[in-house]
Amino acid sequence: EIWNTKVLIDGDFAELWCDYAFYLGTKFSHCGVDALHLYRDAGGWKIFHLADTRRKSGCVIPETIQKKYAN
Repeated sequence: EIWNTKVLIDGDFAELWCDYAFYLGTKFSHCGVDALHLYRDAGGWKIFHLADTRRKSGCVIPETIQKKYAN
């Protein structure tokens, strides 16, 4: 699940940042920030680099997302 998406585009190059929470089934695993670099070719946008942070505590996950994974 992702939220707070921010996108910057210059021609055929783009950068996307977003907060995320990762769940295994309904069990919370970790959260963090994803940072992706993309390029556009004739077939559309492609990811060529992905970096992320990971933590298990201190996560501020939107209530709508938390409810989706509640048991």
